[in-house]
Amino acid sequence: MDKITFTRSELYGLVWKFPIPQIAKHYEVSSMGIKNACEKMKIPLPKSRHWVGPEYKRKIIPQLPLDFDGNNEIAIFKKTYEMQLRVPSKSTPLLDLTQSIKNDSQAPLTIDVKLDKSIDIITTTKEYWESKILNDDVLADKLEILDLSVSVENLNRALLFMNAFIKLVRYRGHEFRKGLDGLDTVVFKNGIEIKVDLREAQKRLIKNGLRETWGYFFTGDFIFRISRGSNKKEWRDGKIKLENNLALIMAKLELMAAED
Repeated sequence: MDKITFTRSELYGLVWKFPIPQIAKHYEVSSMGIKNACEKMKIPLPKSRHWVGPEYKRKIIPQLPLDFDGNNEIAIFKKTYEMQLRVPSKSTPLLDLTQSIKNDSQAPLTIDVKLDKSIDIITTTKEYWESKILNDDVLADKLEILDLSVSVENLNRALLFMNAFIKLVRYRGHEFRKGLDGLDTVVFKNGIEIKVDLREAQKRLIKNGLRETWGYFFTGDFIFRISRGSNKKEWRDGKIKLENNLALIMAKLELMAAED
């Protein structure tokens, strides 16, 4: 599920340093989600006039109550995840195109079980990762392999997904190639290029419940993002796995390219 996790002290520090709408926009969550989280964790909130007064007065803030005995962390759902759960009341270009792709019986929408017949870049990427496991000093040629940020344990799943994705891109008459910047790129007939990337979500480890970061670990949830300039969209494993969103991802790519 697409969500942001805060510790109590982190959220307290944020709401007294920045206006809630600004925090909501930065983390892509709703203002109401932040307010509800603060209420649950007994975090005092500034009044609206706090932000219009002189800056020196903003340094006078109430202490974080010590009588709170609940969980020290709270998760707030991101707006993108909330949108995925909504059922649209009428047809849209995205839904129509997605359904059209799904209705094409020849479209390669099924994920292979094994990498027996993989695309060249998939094979090259797999060989690079295998070499790196044996020798961490092996350097990658970013123009020859996929730009993946996943754990070794989930590499096979990532390669299977990208193998299916690239096959679908080519089936739809587009091109998948490496950009000069080393990023994975889908190129359309009108010359539009859209960057794509697959990564595995990571979670921050907090040392002794404090704000100090102890490290990060992979969560097993995959995130697939497409971007062209400031126009971005991403999908994350949730009730619907990425493997079941291939048609939707392809439809969004084509509509994004058509917009330009």
